[in-house]
Amino acid sequence: MDTTKKTNYWLPIGIVVVLVLVVVSLAFLQKSRVNASDIKIGVITDLTGPAAYWGESTRVGAEIAKKELEAEGYKVSLTFEDYQLDAAKALTAAQKLVNVDNVDAIYAEFNPAAISVGSFLKDKNTLLIYDAAPTSPLKENNNAYKTYLDYQVGCKEIAQRLKNQGVVTIGVLKGNWEPGELCLAGVKEVFSDKTISEAYNLGDTDFRTQVLKLKNAGVGAIINTAFEGDTLNSLKAMQELQFKVSYGTVDDTITDNVKSKYPNELKGTWTFGFRDVENSFVQKIEKESSKKLATNYAAALAYTHIKQLVKYLDECKKDIVCTKNKLDGAKSDNTIGFNKFVNRIADLEMSIKQY
Repeated sequence: MDTTKKTNYWLPIGIVVVLVLVVVSLAFLQKSRVNASDIKIGVITDLTGPAAYWGESTRVGAEIAKKELEAEGYKVSLTFEDYQLDAAKALTAAQKLVNVDNVDAIYAEFNPAAISVGSFLKDKNTLLIYDAAPTSPLKENNNAYKTYLDYQVGCKEIAQRLKNQGVVTIGVLKGNWEPGELCLAGVKEVFSDKTISEAYNLGDTDFRTQVLKLKNAGVGAIINTAFEGDTLNSLKAMQELQFKVSYGTVDDTITDNVKSKYPNELKGTWTFGFRDVENSFVQKIEKESSKKLATNYAAALAYTHIKQLVKYLDECKKDIVCTKNKLDGAKSDNTIGFNKFVNRIADLEMSIKQY
């Protein structure tokens, strides 16, 4: 028999067999990525309170991450808890997620949740990534990781821009929370004793008394870094008191709502914030959400970190020490400019802009 013909006869069969084996192997690998149980992530954010504009965006980003992970063969369960910026509600939500839902990790947002949830989880075998400015939860909880902007650095940067413009004395509307203290510290690095601070409680809506004091003190600019509502209230008070000075804040408070209501007051405003979200992710948001999000930043952060948590928990078979080692060596991600974790704090690209 002609050996060439024999070889040619078996060659197609061999190729088919190899292809079948490859397909079966890939399917097996995909199915074997996770254990019998899902990777369960709890998300504690504000969905109906003063920061709901951010929380709703977070939900969209988390859902996009879930869909993509499931398409890759991971099993993912997301449980959302709305705590309306109430620390007590955040604690209750965390207790439910751990004791009832048996989540493997929690993604929590804003100062009240970062502190109360971080404290509750300090002796639990549950990972936490919190999206907020405070760094204090890291000292109490070795299983906690921080993401979001550095308020002290950001406020220092915009204070320097304002000083370069000729501002001699600066006013700070300081919310009574850790990020407010961090911002004030950054401003004082630039203006020292030429910094005048007026405090308010989160949830306050009338800033006229504080702004009037700053006006009478002759400040040449005002900085306030908190939420969308705080920027709205700051600009409203400045407008009503006919106090036209430069304003500084964190960029994610400058929503379309703020732009439409106070376009004149916003002129010349300095902000610090994230670098622009990657265009390909913006397209994913537009496909996922029926309406335009108030901020793409929240969606991008949740998307980035939830994907990290699920993949690393899966690779480590939910072992927390192994997962932490993976997070410590996490690769960069261009979605929102994540570089790496440094001492459990996300190194994120920052941008300074003027409106």
